[in-house]
Amino acid sequence: MDSNKREQLLKRLGELRQSKIIVYFSYIPLDDSILVPLYKELTCIGKTKKIDLFLHSYGGAVDTPYKVVTIIREFCEEFSVIVPFSAKSAASMIVLGADEVVMGPISELGPIDPLVKHPSYKDFWVPVHALRCCFEYIEEMFYNSSNPDVSEIIINSVLNKLDPWIIGDYEKALKASKQYAEFLLSKYMLKDSKEKIPQVTHILTNGFFSHGYPIGRKEAKEIGLKVVEASGELWDVIWELYLLYQSIFSGDKSCNFLLSTLG
Repeated sequence: MDSNKREQLLKRLGELRQSKIIVYFSYIPLDDSILVPLYKELTCIGKTKKIDLFLHSYGGAVDTPYKVVTIIREFCEEFSVIVPFSAKSAASMIVLGADEVVMGPISELGPIDPLVKHPSYKDFWVPVHALRCCFEYIEEMFYNSSNPDVSEIIINSVLNKLDPWIIGDYEKALKASKQYAEFLLSKYMLKDSKEKIPQVTHILTNGFFSHGYPIGRKEAKEIGLKVVEASGELWDVIWELYLLYQSIFSGDKSCNFLLSTLG
Protein backbone atom coordinates (compact mmCIF):
# COMPACT_ATOMS: atom_id res chain seq x y z
CA MET A 1 0.00 0.00 0.00
CA ASP A 2 2.77 2.44 0.99
CA SER A 3 4.67 1.52 -2.17
CA ASN A 4 1.70 2.32 -4.40
CA LYS A 5 1.01 5.55 -2.53
CA ARG A 6 4.65 6.56 -2.77
CA GLU A 7 4.67 5.98 -6.53
CA GLN A 8 1.52 8.06 -6.92
CA LEU A 9 3.02 10.92 -4.91
CA LEU A 10 6.32 10.79 -6.80
CA LYS A 11 4.46 10.82 -10.09
CA ARG A 12 2.36 13.80 -9.01
CA LEU A 13 5.40 15.66 -7.72
CA GLY A 14 7.11 15.15 -11.07
CA GLU A 15 4.04 16.50 -12.84
CA LEU A 16 3.81 19.56 -10.60
CA ARG A 17 7.51 20.28 -10.98
CA GLN A 18 7.80 19.18 -14.62
CA SER A 19 10.87 17.19 -13.65
CA LYS A 20 12.33 13.77 -12.97
CA ILE A 21 12.45 13.08 -9.24
CA ILE A 22 15.33 11.45 -7.36
CA VAL A 23 14.92 10.78 -3.64
CA TYR A 24 17.78 10.61 -1.15
CA PHE A 25 16.52 10.04 2.38
CA SER A 26 18.89 9.17 5.20
CA TYR A 27 19.63 9.55 8.90
CA ILE A 28 23.29 8.48 8.61
CA PRO A 29 26.14 10.77 7.48
CA LEU A 30 26.30 11.40 3.75
CA ASP A 31 29.41 9.85 2.19
CA ASP A 32 30.68 8.36 -1.06
CA SER A 33 28.60 5.20 -0.60
CA ILE A 34 25.80 7.13 -2.31
CA LEU A 35 27.69 7.66 -5.56
CA VAL A 36 27.38 4.29 -7.32
CA PRO A 37 23.66 3.84 -6.47
CA LEU A 38 23.05 7.44 -7.57
CA TYR A 39 24.80 6.85 -10.87
CA LYS A 40 22.73 3.70 -11.47
CA GLU A 41 19.50 5.60 -10.86
CA LEU A 42 20.60 8.40 -13.18
CA THR A 43 21.46 5.99 -16.01
CA CYS A 44 17.93 4.58 -15.69
CA ILE A 45 16.53 8.08 -16.15
CA GLY A 46 18.95 9.01 -18.92
CA LYS A 47 19.60 12.52 -20.16
CA THR A 48 16.70 14.80 -19.32
CA LYS A 49 15.72 18.46 -19.12
CA LYS A 50 15.24 18.80 -15.37
CA ILE A 51 16.02 16.78 -12.25
CA ASP A 52 14.76 17.47 -8.73
CA LEU A 53 16.57 15.88 -5.79
CA PHE A 54 14.17 15.24 -2.90
CA LEU A 55 16.71 15.52 -0.10
CA HIS A 56 16.60 14.66 3.60
CA SER A 57 20.02 14.47 5.31
CA TYR A 58 21.78 15.87 8.35
CA GLY A 59 25.12 16.20 6.58
CA GLY A 60 28.32 14.25 6.22
CA ALA A 61 31.68 14.22 4.43
CA VAL A 62 33.08 17.41 2.94
CA ASP A 63 33.90 16.08 -0.57
CA THR A 64 30.73 14.09 -1.28
CA PRO A 65 28.31 16.99 -2.02
CA TYR A 66 30.44 18.28 -4.88
CA LYS A 67 30.57 14.78 -6.38
CA VAL A 68 26.78 14.41 -6.07
CA VAL A 69 26.17 17.72 -7.84
CA THR A 70 28.67 16.89 -10.59
CA ILE A 71 27.15 13.47 -11.31
CA ILE A 72 23.55 14.73 -11.38
CA ARG A 73 24.43 17.63 -13.67
CA GLU A 74 25.89 15.18 -16.19
CA PHE A 75 22.32 14.06 -16.81
CA CYS A 76 20.28 17.28 -16.87
CA GLU A 77 20.15 20.90 -17.98
CA GLU A 78 18.38 22.14 -14.84
CA PHE A 79 18.87 20.87 -11.30
CA SER A 80 16.84 21.74 -8.21
CA VAL A 81 16.74 20.46 -4.64
CA ILE A 82 13.50 19.87 -2.74
CA VAL A 83 13.91 20.04 1.05
CA PRO A 84 10.87 18.56 2.83
CA PHE A 85 12.31 18.92 6.32
CA SER A 86 16.09 18.93 6.85
CA ALA A 87 19.12 19.32 4.60
CA LYS A 88 21.96 20.32 6.91
CA SER A 89 25.69 20.94 6.58
CA ALA A 90 27.03 18.85 3.68
CA ALA A 91 23.46 18.45 2.41
CA SER A 92 23.16 22.25 2.39
CA MET A 93 26.24 22.30 0.20
CA ILE A 94 24.39 20.19 -2.38
CA VAL A 95 21.78 22.95 -2.41
CA LEU A 96 24.45 25.48 -3.43
CA GLY A 97 25.06 23.42 -6.56
CA ALA A 98 21.41 23.61 -7.59
CA ASP A 99 19.66 26.29 -9.63
CA GLU A 100 17.06 26.69 -6.88
CA VAL A 101 15.90 25.12 -3.63
CA VAL A 102 12.24 24.31 -2.93
CA MET A 103 11.30 24.80 0.74
CA GLY A 104 8.13 24.64 2.79
CA PRO A 105 7.15 26.13 6.16
CA ILE A 106 9.12 23.53 8.15
CA SER A 107 12.06 23.06 5.77
CA GLU A 108 15.55 23.73 7.14
CA LEU A 109 19.01 24.22 5.72
CA GLY A 110 21.98 24.60 8.02
CA PRO A 111 25.50 26.03 8.38
CA ILE A 112 28.11 24.30 6.25
CA ASP A 113 30.04 22.51 8.97
CA PRO A 114 31.24 19.18 7.51
CA LEU A 115 31.60 16.05 9.59
CA VAL A 116 34.79 13.99 9.90
CA LYS A 117 35.16 10.55 11.44
CA HIS A 118 36.64 10.50 14.91
CA PRO A 119 39.99 8.64 14.81
CA SER A 120 39.34 6.63 17.97
CA TYR A 121 35.60 5.98 18.13
CA LYS A 122 33.95 3.85 15.46
CA ASP A 123 31.06 5.45 13.56
CA PHE A 124 31.43 8.67 15.55
CA TRP A 125 31.43 11.82 13.41
CA VAL A 126 32.61 15.22 14.63
CA PRO A 127 31.69 18.68 13.24
CA VAL A 128 35.03 20.20 12.23
CA HIS A 129 34.14 23.56 13.77
CA ALA A 130 34.08 21.82 17.15
CA LEU A 131 37.88 21.56 17.20
CA ARG A 132 38.34 25.24 16.42
CA CYS A 133 35.85 26.11 19.18
CA CYS A 134 37.90 23.94 21.53
CA PHE A 135 41.05 25.96 20.83
CA GLU A 136 39.17 29.25 21.22
CA TYR A 137 37.81 28.08 24.56
CA ILE A 138 41.27 27.03 25.77
CA GLU A 139 42.74 30.37 24.72
CA GLU A 140 39.98 32.30 26.47
CA MET A 141 40.29 30.21 29.62
CA PHE A 142 44.04 30.79 29.79
CA TYR A 143 43.90 34.56 29.35
CA ASN A 144 41.02 34.98 31.80
CA SER A 145 42.43 32.65 34.44
CA SER A 146 43.22 33.95 37.92
CA ASN A 147 45.89 31.22 38.22
CA PRO A 148 47.81 30.93 34.93
CA ASP A 149 50.14 28.22 36.26
CA VAL A 150 47.27 25.85 37.02
CA SER A 151 45.55 26.72 33.73
CA GLU A 152 48.75 25.98 31.82
CA ILE A 153 48.99 22.51 33.38
CA ILE A 154 45.37 21.75 32.44
CA ILE A 155 45.75 23.11 28.92
CA ASN A 156 48.96 21.20 28.28
CA SER A 157 47.33 17.95 29.39
CA VAL A 158 44.55 18.56 26.86
CA LEU A 159 46.88 19.57 24.02
CA ASN A 160 49.10 16.53 24.58
CA LYS A 161 46.15 14.32 23.68
CA LEU A 162 45.71 15.99 20.27
CA ASP A 163 47.36 14.55 17.18
CA PRO A 164 48.74 17.35 14.94
CA TRP A 165 47.86 15.30 11.86
CA ILE A 166 44.23 15.14 12.96
CA ILE A 167 44.19 18.88 13.69
CA GLY A 168 45.58 19.52 10.21
CA ASP A 169 42.98 17.25 8.65
CA TYR A 170 40.16 19.06 10.44
CA GLU A 171 41.49 22.46 9.41
CA LYS A 172 41.80 21.24 5.82
CA ALA A 173 38.14 20.18 5.90
CA LEU A 174 37.14 23.69 7.01
CA LYS A 175 39.06 25.31 4.17
CA ALA A 176 37.74 22.77 1.68
CA SER A 177 34.12 23.44 2.69
CA LYS A 178 34.61 27.15 2.03
CA GLN A 179 36.28 26.45 -1.32
CA TYR A 180 33.51 24.06 -2.42
CA ALA A 181 30.82 26.54 -1.34
CA GLU A 182 32.39 29.37 -3.35
CA PHE A 183 32.85 27.19 -6.42
CA LEU A 184 29.31 25.76 -6.40
CA LEU A 185 27.73 29.17 -5.87
CA SER A 186 29.79 30.78 -8.63
CA LYS A 187 29.10 28.02 -11.13
CA TYR A 188 25.45 27.39 -10.34
CA MET A 189 23.08 29.05 -7.83
CA LEU A 190 24.65 32.52 -7.84
CA LYS A 191 26.32 32.45 -11.25
CA ASP A 192 24.40 35.61 -12.22
CA SER A 193 25.00 37.35 -8.87
CA LYS A 194 28.68 36.80 -8.24
CA GLU A 195 28.93 39.87 -6.01
CA LYS A 196 26.87 37.99 -3.38
CA ILE A 197 29.16 34.95 -3.25
CA PRO A 198 31.73 36.12 -0.63
CA GLN A 199 29.04 37.21 1.82
CA VAL A 200 26.86 34.10 1.35
CA THR A 201 29.91 31.84 1.72
CA HIS A 202 31.02 33.61 4.89
CA ILE A 203 27.56 33.40 6.48
CA LEU A 204 27.16 29.70 5.72
CA THR A 205 30.69 28.66 6.75
CA ASN A 206 31.38 31.04 9.66
CA GLY A 207 28.16 32.79 10.60
CA PHE A 208 26.67 30.33 13.11
CA PHE A 209 28.02 28.64 16.24
CA SER A 210 25.49 25.80 16.29
CA HIS A 211 25.98 22.91 13.88
CA GLY A 212 22.20 22.39 13.92
CA TYR A 213 21.14 26.02 13.46
CA PRO A 214 17.87 26.03 11.45
CA ILE A 215 17.92 28.20 8.33
CA GLY A 216 14.30 28.41 7.23
CA ARG A 217 13.11 29.50 3.81
CA LYS A 218 12.74 33.18 4.72
CA GLU A 219 16.24 33.38 6.19
CA ALA A 220 17.64 31.41 3.25
CA LYS A 221 16.18 34.06 0.95
CA GLU A 222 17.59 36.85 3.09
CA ILE A 223 21.02 35.24 2.97
CA GLY A 224 20.85 35.34 -0.84
CA LEU A 225 19.87 31.84 -1.94
CA LYS A 226 17.33 31.22 -4.70
CA VAL A 227 14.34 29.82 -2.83
CA VAL A 228 11.03 28.61 -4.24
CA GLU A 229 8.41 28.66 -1.49
CA ALA A 230 6.27 25.52 -1.76
CA SER A 231 2.58 25.94 -0.95
CA GLY A 232 -0.81 24.48 -1.83
CA GLU A 233 -0.84 21.10 -3.54
CA LEU A 234 2.92 21.17 -4.17
CA TRP A 235 3.70 21.40 -0.46
CA ASP A 236 0.98 18.89 0.43
CA VAL A 237 2.56 16.31 -1.88
CA ILE A 238 6.10 17.03 -0.63
CA TRP A 239 5.08 16.72 3.02
CA GLU A 240 3.03 13.55 2.54
CA LEU A 241 5.95 12.01 0.68
CA TYR A 242 8.30 12.93 3.52
CA LEU A 243 6.00 11.29 6.08
CA LEU A 244 5.88 8.11 4.00
CA TYR A 245 9.68 7.87 3.82
CA GLN A 246 9.92 8.61 7.53
CA SER A 247 7.53 5.73 8.24
CA ILE A 248 9.74 3.38 6.20
CA PHE A 249 12.71 4.17 8.45
CA SER A 250 10.59 3.81 11.57
CA GLY A 251 9.59 0.32 10.48
CA ASP A 252 13.01 -0.83 9.22
CA LYS A 253 15.83 -0.07 11.67
CA SER A 254 18.40 -1.73 9.35
CA CYS A 255 17.77 0.89 6.65
CA ASN A 256 20.78 3.19 6.15
CA PHE A 257 19.53 5.31 3.27
CA LEU A 258 16.94 5.19 0.52
CA LEU A 259 17.72 6.26 -3.01
CA SER A 260 14.93 5.99 -5.53
CA THR A 261 13.59 7.58 -8.69
CA LEU A 262 10.41 7.87 -10.63
CA GLY A 263 10.48 9.11 -14.19
